[in-house]
Amino acid sequence: MPFDLSKESIEGYAKVFDGVYTVVEYHRPGYSDDMPRLSNRGFVFEMDTKKSGKHLIMSGIPGVECIAKVQAIEKDTGLELKKIITSGDFHHMAMKDWFHLSLPASVRQLDAYPNVHFVQSSLKFPNTRNGEALLANENYKARIELVEGPEIPSLKEEYGDILDFWGFNQFLTYDDKQATFSAKDSKTPIKLVRQEIEVTDSLNFPTHFPTKEMVIEHNFDMFLSKAQVNAAGAFMTRLMSKTNQFKSNACAPMFPCAPSDLESCKKHCEQMQHVLSWDVTSIMDYHCELGTHIRNYASKEAYVKDMTKVLEKTGEHDASGEALYAIKNKKRSGCTIS
Repeated sequence: MPFDLSKESIEGYAKVFDGVYTVVEYHRPGYSDDMPRLSNRGFVFEMDTKKSGKHLIMSGIPGVECIAKVQAIEKDTGLELKKIITSGDFHHMAMKDWFHLSLPASVRQLDAYPNVHFVQSSLKFPNTRNGEALLANENYKARIELVEGPEIPSLKEEYGDILDFWGFNQFLTYDDKQATFSAKDSKTPIKLVRQEIEVTDSLNFPTHFPTKEMVIEHNFDMFLSKAQVNAAGAFMTRLMSKTNQFKSNACAPMFPCAPSDLESCKKHCEQMQHVLSWDVTSIMDYHCELGTHIRNYASKEAYVKDMTKVLEKTGEHDASGEALYAIKNKKRSGCTIS
């Protein structure tokens, strides 16, 4: 049984399964009106482990608008949020909201969540402006666990019977060394680096075993409705002419995308085999429309067949990496390392 998304709302939170909740805000990537308005989710799970007892964890890291929604879940369940597994790419910028660093010092109160620990990719975050600021504070640094992926041992050890977090670490994206993720300072030099891990997609894929639900991220193209595309600017509308498409970004001409050297292609495709091993019957992502699943399947076999078909277009189905390498170098996409 997949997550029941019928009651998802931008107001409050939604219970989508026993012990599973979503909190959602809207945002436009880069604060650009040309970009489509996306849902930005956090998935909140009730957990009971030997190490930490009964508590809440959240996969994904939406912005400040969702803090009150998570606090409402805490109040209604009587459980405390103890861990946030962030979703990679530029989403680490929202971390400061949960530290309340986004507020002026003159009005800053105690942290919204003074006891929460974060699991965050180590590949890019420490060298960004935001990462440097957070890690310079010893108190905050002590609460951030930096991981490289693809497997995240601390999460597997404590939550592996309920959730599998898988962090792809070979995809490429912009260098956001100077990015502040704000409306007035969103342009950065284009320089390729390895993308940080998102616990859902190009970085962070969480799979929830009881529901067989997989949440994907920027490895795959944004799953946009017609309404979302029509509401975007003319330039973006031309780029995103197709709606409701389930497509890998590995060979995309823009970022994020897969690497072009054979060794990195092989590592990425080996990591993708793990995703093909999951018993999945539903797929969604952090950003699709409220109430939307990307795919529903009758069985694991149907999922593997469809996912393999999707990955064959980019060569990611081949664990050797040779098919992806051949396609990448034949297309001569913009995702080459200089």
